Amino acid sequence: MPESDATTARPADPLPSAAAQPRPLRILLADDDEINRAIVGHLLAPLPNTVLTEAGDGRAALELAQTQRFDLMIFDLNMPEINGDRLIRHLRASRSLNAGSPMILFSAATDRNGRIEGNRAATLADLVLPKPIPADTFLSAVEELTSRR
Repeated sequence: MPESDATTARPADPLPSAAAQPRPLRILLADDDEINRAIVGHLLAPLPNTVLTEAGDGRAALELAQTQRFDLMIFDLNMPEINGDRLIRHLRASRSLNAGSPMILFSAATDRNGRIEGNRAATLADLVLPKPIPADTFLSAVEELTSRR
């Protein structure tokens, strides 16, 4: 029997399993200013495998934080319904899915050192950042706060 010139078929490489693929980085952003949400979305866009969930006020953010797990939560200090201060205090004191999740608090009311005088939630947040948002500082913080997930 003559040898065939046909190459032998190799089994195809298996598709990567869902377990082999990294879990998406889930971020909740709550800010009542649409432009600020767009800026944060633009800053996060280059990060691979990131899912950004946006809320336009504190009440919507609280509802999301009580029903979905997030790797990082970012809140504006001054929002309608529930402000960022109350939101952080409530989440930290609760036994919700996100009580221990890293939290960033944004505010235009920070001093030169990034502190908000008289604000209790600022001590409960993992980081307080001033507005306008410093891109390099923000991205470094996101990387650092989510690296331990």
